[in-house]
Amino acid sequence: MAHPTEPATKENVTVDFGGIELAGSLCHDDANRSLLLETDEGPERISVNLDAYGLTPEPGNVFIKDWSEHAGLTARLAAAGLVRPVYALAVGRFASTVYEVEVTLR
Repeated sequence: MAHPTEPATKENVTVDFGGIELAGSLCHDDANRSLLLETDEGPERISVNLDAYGLTPEPGNVFIKDWSEHAGLTARLAAAGLVRPVYALAVGRFASTVYEVEVTLR
């Protein structure tokens, strides 16, 4: 079992971004509240940092934006059993949707 401050990784994951699928290792760094997919071509950031809005996800959680290339990503990750949505919030001047999710990596 990984120490709580050590990143957790799930190997051989394919993430569907809606228009493209990328494969690699899904890495959750709880200490930094980040989730990224390590691919052969480099890292693809899944989570978004909302420190500028004074928002920090709970331990074990990250924020995922729901616009641009990440539109619908939270739902697809949840369907794959990799995250569990906790709640949605609107951020920025366009009130864009962001989800706080629990990272499950099942």
